Amino acid sequence: MVVLGLGALVVLGMVVRVFATTVKQSRRGEIPTEQQRTQIMVLGGLGVALALLALLTPQLF
Repeated sequence: MVVLGLGALVVLGMVVRVFATTVKQSRRGEIPTEQQRTQIMVLGGLGVALALLALLTPQLF
């Protein structure tokens, strides 16, 4: 359970890093790339899934 929670935090941290880069670029007038958008979507979904799994694991056992 702890491992899943830590994994979720790491993945969500990666999303924040990519998102922060995207925000900085948009302030300079650059448009976020398709790769950045895809990374945010995939990593965000993975982080949410891991967080839900960490929360539901104790109820399963």
